[in-house]
Amino acid sequence: MSIMQTVLRSSHFKVISHVCKRPRVDCGNVTGDEPARFIFTRRGSFMVHAGNRCWFARPGQAVFVSKGVEYHITHPDAESCNCCTDVLIDDETLDMLGIHPDPGQPCRAFGHDLHFQKTHVEMLLGLLRGCDTEDGEEILADTLGYLVQSHESRASATQDMKVQRQVTRVEEAIIGRAEENLGVNELARLAGCSPFHLCRIFRSCTGQSLRQFRMQQRLGTALGRLGDGEKDLAALACDVGFNSHSHMTDAFRLALGMSPSEVRDDMRHSDLHALKSRLRDLAIRSARFV
Repeated sequence: MSIMQTVLRSSHFKVISHVCKRPRVDCGNVTGDEPARFIFTRRGSFMVHAGNRCWFARPGQAVFVSKGVEYHITHPDAESCNCCTDVLIDDETLDMLGIHPDPGQPCRAFGHDLHFQKTHVEMLLGLLRGCDTEDGEEILADTLGYLVQSHESRASATQDMKVQRQVTRVEEAIIGRAEENLGVNELARLAGCSPFHLCRIFRSCTGQSLRQFRMQQRLGTALGRLGDGEKDLAALACDVGFNSHSHMTDAFRLALGMSPSEVRDDMRHSDLHALKSRLRDLAIRSARFV
């Protein structure tokens, strides 16, 4: 079952909020007459399939789908409730962002950190609270501009298809079998390589260790639920794979400098003006590491 809500519609953008949960029927089957779009996950993870390739939309990674591309969605965790934000973009805005058509790349993955994860969740919350079209377009342009620029500044070398498939298989196992907390030996077996080689190619492709990736998925999913106003933090910690509420609190403080309750309250009171300020801070922080 997919619940869709159009949050903003303008001459340059269309923003749609999706909530997808069981039973899933024709989830994400998109015909080839649609404009280009960015897909941001707010909760959960899923795979975008186009042609014979696939890309993960997940915490820490948005997926860009080119104009006119047919794709469909699958869910590694069949029991999960997945929420995402689709931002449809016109050709003029794509040109402004410096994104140009590439027949060899129907989709592209744009990695980002937990600070940006919080930012795009707040973007949707701000749009849901209501704003005029001009303010909405401005914050969307700022958000996408930051994502594209920061991604380009840390883009890694292109990996061969075999390595990409191995890493995707491991990502799918970590997400789809999260409750099993699979170890490196089991993940290496699934990838068809040694544990040492897996650790090396995984970091090369994602910029993260296996442990960091697993933590990012837990924190990102928890952050999406905090944006929805989650009250039972102990249950949330258990649901996303932390040993305890205090374990989750320590992880949030390390990643964002805030406790889960502080993150929830901050997002509850955030508005688009505060979001613009955060994007400036993110741009400054990103520039320090270029």
